Amino acid sequence: MLLKNLTFDGTIRLESQDRLSKGSYMVPTSDQANDFIQKNALSSGVTNAVINGVIGWFMFRGKDTLPLTVDTISGHEKTVFSTGVMTAFILSLILGMIAFFTFRQKAKDFHVASPELLERPFFFFGVRTVLFYALFVFGTVALAALFLQKFLGTILVTPIIGAIILGIIAGIASWFINAAVMKAIGRTE
Repeated sequence: MLLKNLTFDGTIRLESQDRLSKGSYMVPTSDQANDFIQKNALSSGVTNAVINGVIGWFMFRGKDTLPLTVDTISGHEKTVFSTGVMTAFILSLILGMIAFFTFRQKAKDFHVASPELLERPFFFFGVRTVLFYALFVFGTVALAALFLQKFLGTILVTPIIGAIILGIIAGIASWFINAAVMKAIGRTE
């Protein structure tokens, strides 16, 4: 007999009755938890976009123009995307760890996840989860830079545009890593 099971991230999964009776199942989500995840991820994204945009402005402000990307992997020239790729990766590692510990405590208050899911250790479940999503962010931003260089070539921008693009990269990375790690806490492996 198959039963519908609403997962932590809002998707529906079919489970067999015997698997549900063994306790290996996903816990239904609550609107309160989803609202918390969305609100927290969005506020983190906006905050980090502004902060890293300002930092980018201070890094780039002395130049007339700077390239978004350059057509060499061994170039020592600072570009918007070379800064953005590492910013997104490091930010994802830091914010992913923070989200793992803070949301695990908050999820207990929402009563949305079983204690077994919330008690998984940081080593190795948390490390694996955070590293997986941080590497995903790294690869996504690096591929965006690669495709931008491949199809559009070297594009020179002003420092303010470079800072805005860096802020957008950091904001999207922050939003994604927070939402992804928080949702991963409620999923079975």
